[in-house]
Formats: sequence, structure tokens, C-alpha cells
Amino acid sequence: MLPVGYFPCTQDPPDGRNVAGLIDELIEQAQTCEAVGFDGFFFTEHHQQEDAYLPAPVLMAGLIGMKTTRIKVGTCVLLAPLYHPIRLAEDIAVVDQATRGRMISALGIAYQPHDFDAFGVPIKQRARRTEECVEILREAWTGQPFSYPSRYHTIEDVRVTPVPYQDGGPPIWLAGWVPAGLERAGRMGDGWIADPIQSLPVIKDYANQYRAEAKKHGRKPYVVLMRDCVIGDSWAACVAKSGPTMVTHRWYHHYGAYVHDDYIKDVKDSEQLTFEICARDRLIAGTPAQCLDQLQMWRDEIQPDYVMLRMRQPGGPPQAEALADIRLFGEHVIPSL
Repeated sequence: MLPVGYFPCTQDPPDGRNVAGLIDELIEQAQTCEAVGFDGFFFTEHHQQEDAYLPAPVLMAGLIGMKTTRIKVGTCVLLAPLYHPIRLAEDIAVVDQATRGRMISALGIAYQPHDFDAFGVPIKQRARRTEECVEILREAWTGQPFSYPSRYHTIEDVRVTPVPYQDGGPPIWLAGWVPAGLERAGRMGDGWIADPIQSLPVIKDYANQYRAEAKKHGRKPYVVLMRDCVIGDSWAACVAKSGPTMVTHRWYHHYGAYVHDDYIKDVKDSEQLTFEICARDRLIAGTPAQCLDQLQMWRDEIQPDYVMLRMRQPGGPPQAEALADIRLFGEHVIPSL
């Protein structure tokens, strides 16, 4: 069976005044995911946002781990340049111990300037800081004293305890959507996370580049396919509930995040980007049968090892509908993968 993880919305628009309620909703979503067959529940990271975007993915992974018993928990992605690697190694190890080895650590180099501003980290250092972080995490999780010639930290004769529950530490997945990032994932990562917004031909090209780099560096490829998903009892129901997803995708398109392809060649303005355009070889959308067909197509074309779905956006759907969507997917799609 192809494992499917869940990527929740961790924002509380418009002004972040109901964060406690949002966390309660996330716990309920995670427990529902576990009940209906999802494999994992993952947290992303941003800082200084007016909607109180939850900024602590390792902490949230640990919280969800304590409210569940089987489902994996993790980050996707943690902004590696913003951390002292020794503290990060300790925190991830504790969560891995607390969850009996259910932790997955997915890292990215970050891209939003205000995330770096919050910590006084120069954005130009992000790639090298991330590579150092990966190397230091792996050294730290051996449980043996070590030193590391860091450009940014003093790490001399340091020993991290406790060691993680998993031998060698949790898997380290890396995001990367440009040639340098794909090379880094192939050279250093235990897995690569696909860009969640690009179309099938673009992702297929990225996957081929990543697998070639992994092979070059003697690593076994592991592809994590991220997608936005809109599921419903009918196509009309999906169209009717597609508004929040389209707000997100029009935002990406407006700010130039979409790679130009044949699907959007006639889209001159973000407002021309329709749900029907996005649904074609980009979203997972429709009835359970349609979602299954699309996932099988992605499986045939990309051969992912893991799928991660985002089914709720900052604008909705509301919690009751989000839980119903999780159940619908878990009960009617996952068993057939």
C-alpha cells in the first residue's frame, strides 16, 4: 500500500486570535487521520505572520505524537537555517523517543526574508547552513562525542543525549525545487519532497533529476509527492468547495511560483486560473474514484514512495467538513492504493 500523510493548515486567519482552538482542531484532525488509515501528520514553519502561523513544527509534532498511538509525526518542512543544530538534534531526539520512533524530520532551506529577519540570520547563508545542519544532525544522533568545523557555530567535543529511538535517528527528507536543491536532496537526503503546486510534467522532470543525483551519490531514492486535494461526493461538490484552494493557488501564481507549462500557457492573469485548470494533472480532485484514478496516474508516472496531501487551506473548509473529507479519503481511497 502506498502510504499517505496529511499536511494540515496551521494558520488562524485573519488575526490569530483562536490559536488554542486551532490546536484543538489539529489534534482532532490527527486522531481522525489515524483512525481511517493515514500514515503521517506533518507540520510546516513560518514566522511573524499576522494569522499566527504556528512556528514550532517539532513541538507540534511531539504534541500530536502524544495524542496518537500509530501515526507518524514530523516536520514538512522545518526551516533548517534558523536553528542551532545541536538544540534541534536534542529536540527531535526527544520527540522520537516519546513517540517510540514515529518522528520524521523534513528540512528546507527557507525562502521568506521575514523568517530570517526574526532570527538575525542572513538569507544568503541558507543553503550552507542547511547542509551543515544535516551533517551535524547525523553526527549528533550517534550519541558519541564529536566536533564539527562549523562556519556559524562552535561545536567542539559535544555529545547529544538522549539518542533517538530510531537507530541513526529519524529519516531526513529534503525539499528542493531547483537544480541545486535536487542535487542536495540526492546527495544528502533520505528522501526528496516534491513541490506541491507544479504540474505532472514538471514534477516528473524534478523526480528524474533527483533520482539521478541520488544514484550518483550512492543513495537510495525516496520520493515524497505533495499535492493539494479537494474531495467530495460529486464533482459539483468539489467545484463548490474549491474556493480556498484556488485562493492559495492564485497567490502562488501571482507571485511567480508556478513553473510555466502547457496547462497555464493561456493564463495571463492569476484571476484566470480556474479550478478546472488546476485540477488537470496538478491537484488531486473529485470523487473518491476520481481521486484514486489520479493517484494511480501519478503513481505510474512518478513512482512515489510516499504521498502527502493538503486538504484544508487558511480559508477553509470548516472543521466539520475537513474531518468529513479526511474520513472520505481514508475510507474510500487509501484502502485501494
